[in-house]
Amino acid sequence: MHYEYDAFLSYSGQELMFVLHEVIPRLEVNKNLRLLIRDRDYLPGFPKVDSIMHSLQESKRTICIVSRKYLASKWRDFELNMAKVEGIKDRGTLDYIILILLPEVYNGKQLPHKIMDLIKKDRYIEYPKESCAYDHFWNRLVRMMEQ
Repeated sequence: MHYEYDAFLSYSGQELMFVLHEVIPRLEVNKNLRLLIRDRDYLPGFPKVDSIMHSLQESKRTICIVSRKYLASKWRDFELNMAKVEGIKDRGTLDYIILILLPEVYNGKQLPHKIMDLIKKDRYIEYPKESCAYDHFWNRLVRMMEQ
């Protein structure tokens, strides 16, 4: 199947600067991947639910940037749940979902079951605390996207 985008990015508004200054340069500019980013690519006036469903269906992968704000957001919860439905119903697998766990959420605190399900399937990668590990992180993420 042909997808318009390599990945749909699901993130909370708090992570917009991370998306703009880290994700876009590392994946779109350096790796020539095509990302669907709601703050840039959604059509104005188009219903939010329809935009989310279109994003999931037109993207080879869904990447969720998981932060505390992400976990508290009802819209991000909807995106993750619909990504799971898309995976099970239309693709027969959840392997197309990748979680990026930010340091604030992988500090040992209890994560919701919807996140733990994907962690148990090894569909996550932890964003490093130390900048010396950033290149390794981005290279590993690209390899996960190519699987």
